[in-house]
Amino acid sequence: MRVSVRPRRGPAAALAVTVVALATTILFTPTSAAQDTTAQDTAAQDTPAQDSTTQDSTANVPLSFAEMGLGGSVALTGQRGRASVTLPVPDGTSPVALRSTLEVPAGIERGWLDVTHDDRFVGRVDLGGGVPTVPVVVPLTGVPVIGRSVSLDLSTTIVPTMGSCLNSRDSSIVRLQDPVVDYAGAPTSPTTVADFLPPVLRTVTLVLPDEPTADQATAALTLAAAVVDRYGSQPVRTVVRRTSDRIGAPADGPFDRTVVVAPGADAEISLEASSDPAAPPALIVSGDGPALLDQVALVGGEAVELAVADRVVAGPLTVPPVLTADSMTLGDMGLGPQTQRGSGEVTVTIPVDQTRLGRAGSTMRVHVLGTYTPLSTGVAGNIHVAVGDRDLDVRAADGSGVVDTWVDVPAESVERVTPVDVTLRTTGNGDACSTGGALTLTIDSGTTVTTSGGTPDTQGFASVPQSLMPTVDVALAQQTFANTARAITVLTGLQRLSARPLIPTVVPFDDVALSAEPAVVVAPDGLSAFGPAAEEVRLPLGTTGTTVLTLQGGADGARDTEGVQAVSDTRVTVDSTAPFASLQVLRQNGRTLVVATSTAAAQLDEMLAWLTDDARRWDGLRGDVLFGTASREPVSLSSVRDAVAPSAVASGSTAPAAVWSILVFGAVALVVGLVAAALVYVRSHGRPDDGPSSTDGP
Repeated sequence: MRVSVRPRRGPAAALAVTVVALATTILFTPTSAAQDTTAQDTAAQDTPAQDSTTQDSTANVPLSFAEMGLGGSVALTGQRGRASVTLPVPDGTSPVALRSTLEVPAGIERGWLDVTHDDRFVGRVDLGGGVPTVPVVVPLTGVPVIGRSVSLDLSTTIVPTMGSCLNSRDSSIVRLQDPVVDYAGAPTSPTTVADFLPPVLRTVTLVLPDEPTADQATAALTLAAAVVDRYGSQPVRTVVRRTSDRIGAPADGPFDRTVVVAPGADAEISLEASSDPAAPPALIVSGDGPALLDQVALVGGEAVELAVADRVVAGPLTVPPVLTADSMTLGDMGLGPQTQRGSGEVTVTIPVDQTRLGRAGSTMRVHVLGTYTPLSTGVAGNIHVAVGDRDLDVRAADGSGVVDTWVDVPAESVERVTPVDVTLRTTGNGDACSTGGALTLTIDSGTTVTTSGGTPDTQGFASVPQSLMPTVDVALAQQTFANTARAITVLTGLQRLSARPLIPTVVPFDDVALSAEPAVVVAPDGLSAFGPAAEEVRLPLGTTGTTVLTLQGGADGARDTEGVQAVSDTRVTVDSTAPFASLQVLRQNGRTLVVATSTAAAQLDEMLAWLTDDARRWDGLRGDVLFGTASREPVSLSSVRDAVAPSAVASGSTAPAAVWSILVFGAVALVVGLVAAALVYVRSHGRPDDGPSSTDGP
């Protein structure tokens, strides 16, 4: 990539030209998956983001751990608990205090929490005894800020009361609830492209042309996914706005940013000062065709650190292919060695995230490697490997202190993120609490995860986004601003579930219909908008007009000669004009499709808005259909199509036919309930028929 940096004022010649070879310029550093909050642009959605007002320069700036992407609490487990946190520090500020409430387990005679930085003592909090909660205020003034962040080590020491035993994981947890960090000063506005994105981001607003081209839509989708990936578990809100609606829009707060995707023959990235001198500038990304995508790649890549002026130009970018892997070590996945300390019982959880592998699988093997404190004479114990409540391996712990075992995770236990728990338990050496002394368990970074079997047809939402990797096509029924905004909503929601960035490209639907590549499809007026090619796509939940709902795979009660229950479609005829919307996941031609469709565009917008209102909803989707209708909260359904076919069983599905039947009948019952409620609503409110006839999904 060539990055040219030009000052806004000065000689016409370029200030510098730097050639940088990058392996992953288009990608941000991968972070753990979390949930998204995305808003589409309508007249009613131009309200400024909550808590985004400009801070008074004389006041402290409070930021919660949750909005910094550090979670709502920090758990320190064992009589000597340990945890580390890295606090982002906005430019122009410095941390002055850590505030929280400590939850202390019962049976504590005394204890304390120590906060250190690079082995330098920062503060101590006395836990007391017999008090369930303790307020915490730890001064942080003077702690060095390195690279826009501060690292803190937290450690607890607890002493049980006479006769109390704290040798289990749950009985020895000290938890910091809802921590908040106070920062002194006021966040400063960026003056270079390199510093445009702050360490903490609340809202990013994408401004697009009123009628974006396919390249502009691709640029916006790529940028939205890259921003969500960069900030990981920070709940960044994404707003999409038309260029024509930009005038009069509320000014950004110190933790908000606006990016404008603008047409123009001259490709460049520049800062544009806000009309409000207290607000940060906007970032203007301009260009046409591949040159525009090069500018977006610079904003989302490592080379942005070279953009040390308020106007830069990115040269052509060659991106190496993103490869998937059947096997990967924890080190390859960026997890590294993981260690826990305690007494009596110590657990290390390995979060096997399929998005880190860049592919989907139905079966999994894990080669667990690690070390533990060798047990002394008279102390017995075991190494226990489990996924949830399912035991995978139990073996005696001995004096070697080595963990080296293979475990197979059953297909029904393989999820998007499969937590594999490795536990060291001891039976003690005759002391009152049978703790057996202090224990340390470490799972090495060489622990290897192997997946196979591909994407099960019946996994639905559990199979995404890993089955959309490494690249995903995006097809819009019409190339409009509204459909682009809807696609951004869907893609950023999926990105929240991924530890690696999704790489989208807007393509014609005919290309999607004939392709074997995964795709996201947005059709607010039904798949019929795509013409004859849409006939190849059979949705799990389809409609005929606005009156017939068809759920694939309904059990009809008949059985074949081997006693296997037959599968047929279940139809529900609705005497209602209420619009329907759905988000569906299906397998076709060996690839995954995610389809957002409806009988009325407004209903689809309402359902997508519901999805993004709560950061937990994307991760909570089950089955393969999210179904929504007027005045009802959307529900997840499962068509379980082809679930009892021999091929599905051969590919790793072990669920009995009875389970599929229960799911199907449950889904039908939900549909009937929704329809009945919608009918009551329509008859009482007199809603007009605003849904066009179609032969495809809602």
